[in-house]
Amino acid sequence: MPDLSKAFSGPNLSSTAARYLEATYYIAHEGETVRPSRIAEWLGVSAPTVTGVMQRLHEQGLVEFNSDRSLRLTGPGEQQASQVVRRHRVVERWLTDALGLDWATADEEAGRMSHFFSDLVLERIFEGLGRPTTCPHGNEIPGAGSRGRALVSLFDLEPGSPAVISRISEVAEHEAPQLLRLLQAEGLKPGVQVEVRREVGAEALTVVVGGRQTALGLRAARSVWVERARPDSGRASAGSP
Repeated sequence: MPDLSKAFSGPNLSSTAARYLEATYYIAHEGETVRPSRIAEWLGVSAPTVTGVMQRLHEQGLVEFNSDRSLRLTGPGEQQASQVVRRHRVVERWLTDALGLDWATADEEAGRMSHFFSDLVLERIFEGLGRPTTCPHGNEIPGAGSRGRALVSLFDLEPGSPAVISRISEVAEHEAPQLLRLLQAEGLKPGVQVEVRREVGAEALTVVVGGRQTALGLRAARSVWVERARPDSGRASAGSP
């Protein structure tokens, strides 16, 4: 286990603490139970390392242990994690919108560099981008406004029901960067109208996007979240983030 004696010192979060809070935030906000084993899998570290870091975060009042040994962010922990996620998603947006990087590369680079920006520079980037409300694949930027959307996964969308893609699962973004590249290449991105036609065997769905059909694996379909069209509108109601 690495020496953690300096990982939580000073008024600001260390990169170690930030990574663990960020992982906890992502897992929790995707509706999963946050367990040390899941965080270890997410970050590619050992279970004892996770236990040591989480104990220090607990001592700082940033996480709590539930009776089943799962974890949750406290109020201050949620606030700190939200700031880390905000940094990542703003930088991700800048890397795609201003520099033209693909989704997967932007996510990877944002993870490396977002903590290097000062608050002043980060907010100037945010303002320069027009105050976006989401990252490139539709996940909301904390503090930028919430739309309170009622979403369903593409996997669960009824065949023949038009919908608009709202976001790509953060879990898919982290664990399957090749999936992000596939979705981007197929034009399956936030703001695009889609419709599920039928199953292709037991492993894929046929999805209509931009007037053409594409086969999408079930795992990928579960990672794409959409907003159903209003019954009275005749078209999808959501716009591009």
